[in-house]
Amino acid sequence: MMNHYNRIIRLAGESDAENIWEIYKPYVMNTFVTFETDIPALSVFRSRMEDILHTLPWLVCEYDNRMAGYAYAMDHRSRKGYQWTKELSVYIHDDFKRKGIATGLYTTLFQLLKIQGVKNCLAGIALPNEASIRFHEKMGFRKVGVYHQIGYKLNDYRDVGWWELFVGQKNEPPDGILPINSIVGSDEFNLAITMGLEYLY
Repeated sequence: MMNHYNRIIRLAGESDAENIWEIYKPYVMNTFVTFETDIPALSVFRSRMEDILHTLPWLVCEYDNRMAGYAYAMDHRSRKGYQWTKELSVYIHDDFKRKGIATGLYTTLFQLLKIQGVKNCLAGIALPNEASIRFHEKMGFRKVGVYHQIGYKLNDYRDVGWWELFVGQKNEPPDGILPINSIVGSDEFNLAITMGLEYLY
């Protein structure tokens, strides 16, 4: 954990679950950013976090002592040949948008995933969502396709576009994925945190 003018990016812990859940709930109820239609119980949400944190990063950003946003990576598919590809998500509290938080969280997340041995990052974006498209393309993602009318929420069918970002070395045989806890506290881990903090303002 590093502090940069009272801005913090760090791995989430069990005690963060309720604050993260509070950020997520309005996205469920008021948007089609997520296709979840009912707010999950806090216990269910906490279990999701724990499952991801066994292996992958779930990051939070604290801004002036408040939970401002979070980002995480999760498996794309369960079959072993997909293990080097992860799906990414980022959610920001309404009070803290346009402060560089999403950029900072993703910057740190990319670096940690590269250290772990991840090769490819995916982002699924429910359409239309020009702000998310601009953000992901600014971060280096490129569009690869669209699933049409794949979900239904807020009284309409929704398309989902897919964007990808290759973070590994091309044509290099992959190694196994290092668990996130195995790199916590290393120089590389600390540098990844610092790199993300530089984007917060």
